[in-house]
Amino acid sequence: MNLFFILLLIAFVVAGYYVYQRLLKIEREIRADQHALVEEDDSVIEPDIELVSSGPAQKVEDNDALSEDMSLNDQIVLAVEGSPGLAQAEIYDKFPDNDRRELQKLLRQLDQSGQLRREKKGSSYRIYPL
Repeated sequence: MNLFFILLLIAFVVAGYYVYQRLLKIEREIRADQHALVEEDDSVIEPDIELVSSGPAQKVEDNDALSEDMSLNDQIVLAVEGSPGLAQAEIYDKFPDNDRRELQKLLRQLDQSGQLRREKKGSSYRIYPL
């Protein structure tokens, strides 16, 4: 009878190890997929997004006509120049009509092009003018 319990215990240990290895494999596949999506997202640059600002920055006013004439890039740069160190989430609040993912991509592109500087702070980013 003792031999039966020992064999049963060994079977449970082997089965547990097998399940553990399967879960690790699934986790690696998920992480690889996520990494591939992030790299794919970083490499795609939308042709309709202007990466270079035109001329020196101007003071942002609450004038709708001024906002319509400026590109989203310029509006973001001016908002950051108006209050340096904005959290990225605060920028989402300042531009509620724009998609959050579009703003994330645009902020990343502005950082890469040298118009803004993003610093990781906790789980978010702080945005600074250059």
